[in-house]
Amino acid sequence: MTRIINVVVTVVEVSIIVIMINACFMDTNKLIQKIPFYSQLSISEKQILLSGFTIRTYIKSEYILDFADACLGMIYVVKGSIRVYITSEEGREITLFHITKGNSCIFSASCAIPYISLNVQLVADEDTEILVIHSMTLKNIMNTNIYVKCFVYELSSQKLSNVIFVMQEMLFSKFDKRLARLLISTFEKTDSYQIKMTQETMAQEVNSAREVVARMLKIFSNEGYIEMNRGKVILKDITALRNLSK
Repeated sequence: MTRIINVVVTVVEVSIIVIMINACFMDTNKLIQKIPFYSQLSISEKQILLSGFTIRTYIKSEYILDFADACLGMIYVVKGSIRVYITSEEGREITLFHITKGNSCIFSASCAIPYISLNVQLVADEDTEILVIHSMTLKNIMNTNIYVKCFVYELSSQKLSNVIFVMQEMLFSKFDKRLARLLISTFEKTDSYQIKMTQETMAQEVNSAREVVARMLKIFSNEGYIEMNRGKVILKDITALRNLSK
């Protein structure tokens, strides 16, 4: 009798494991189908893709890509947000752009893209989950699918435009204008007059030092544009900030 019970228990345990594996497989299939070019793949290319990707999770402020892992693969953000930046020889960080949920990054697969090389670093803005298509997998699919190749180069062009814009801002825009733009863009994204962002984070976003941000915020406060509070900035004069940001 005991032996029969043990057999039944074992069968139940195996059934539960099978159900869990099938559920996991279904979830994975749903995720991979979110890749922008998935619908343009042939059956064989889909099989290649399914055998050449991983899902990774990161906590806020955790490094996703550093110089030591320069060719991770194409990243698709399932949830969360990623900051993409470069670091100068002096250690100064320059924010290039952010990758939010539903968007992709191709600079993390630079070895798969001829003639495009940019040594970027990636860090999680918040708790983040990503789907990574391995570089060789991406390269193999690009070699057989013109749509995927066009997608990769179009995405690269868009992000390079972001990089050029950042450099132009740093070279030609006054700092007060850059900071005003950050405040207005954050307001438009969050629809909140309270900007919950530290001065250190603002400095990263406008590619400056925290001390410079602190001085300019003090000026904005004296002009009546904002009100400063611990850990946040309250926008008081949106019109003035918009005019300054133009």
